[in-house]
Amino acid sequence: MSLTAEYRTQLVARLRATTADLVWAVRDLPGDHHHWTPDPEEWSIHEQVSHLVDMEEHVYLPLLRWAAIPEMLEPADYSRRVWRDERYEAGVPLGDLMKQLGRVRDEEFDVFRELDDTSWLRLRDDGHWGPVTCQWIAEVVYRHSLDHLQGVMGLRGDLHIATLDRSVAGGV
Repeated sequence: MSLTAEYRTQLVARLRATTADLVWAVRDLPGDHHHWTPDPEEWSIHEQVSHLVDMEEHVYLPLLRWAAIPEMLEPADYSRRVWRDERYEAGVPLGDLMKQLGRVRDEEFDVFRELDDTSWLRLRDDGHWGPVTCQWIAEVVYRHSLDHLQGVMGLRGDLHIATLDRSVAGGV
């Protein structure tokens, strides 16, 4: 196995692990805690996961297909504001979002599985997304997943402390 293929295999394994870590991190949240934030300017756990799913579905998977398959159309631009204002649905159950993330990731993994070293490293620089390779896209997906996993875990910790503070003060 080439070093490139070995790296690709390890990166895909890490992506699988972050998916499992996110499933673990959001399971068993009581009541409506997945919508809680310590500050109105911060995103909730639900928003963190919903945005991650939206990015995978509307940016990363289409961008990966475009980079891997020369005949594919270039993906459209992405706007967090458009996502938040037009596509974010606070009522979607967290479990459904995690299933959707799993389905999108499975599609990404299918693309990765079909790539040889040349395709993995092929530079696409003929679009507005700039120079990209499938490797670069996979690394961005991984970093983005880690960022939101960290956000979810931080919110879980904040939520735990807030719950303890309320119970000590005679609340909850």
